[in-house]
Amino acid sequence: MEDAAVAGYAVPRGSHVVLSRVALGRNPAVWEDPLEFRPERHLPAAAGPGGVSLSEPELRFISFSTGRRGCPGLSLGTLISVTLLARLLQGFHWSAPGRVELREAAASLELAEPLVLRATPRLPAHLYGEAE
Repeated sequence: MEDAAVAGYAVPRGSHVVLSRVALGRNPAVWEDPLEFRPERHLPAAAGPGGVSLSEPELRFISFSTGRRGCPGLSLGTLISVTLLARLLQGFHWSAPGRVELREAAASLELAEPLVLRATPRLPAHLYGEAE
């Protein structure tokens, strides 16, 4: 088996290739204004009127939730996350101790500044029960 060429790069046999989802989604050679939030760029005309196609054979972006190799735990993970969020919203009053700054960091998809909120119980302490 010979070495392969991927995007003009020689990849030696037996190598592992790791794709950066962040780099693929912010590649200025592929996307016009890659740092702007414009979800309509993922609505190809080939999907039909009003259709959305999340399969991307050219690997301009990667979705791990579709196709035959999609994550089998996606539904369970989503259900648990939504349930957790609902219980947190229901069980506490939330307030921001200062100004909330929701800016994305320059080099990653994380927030530039951490989101800090104060949670205070909504119900009397005896209704929460004791931890076992």
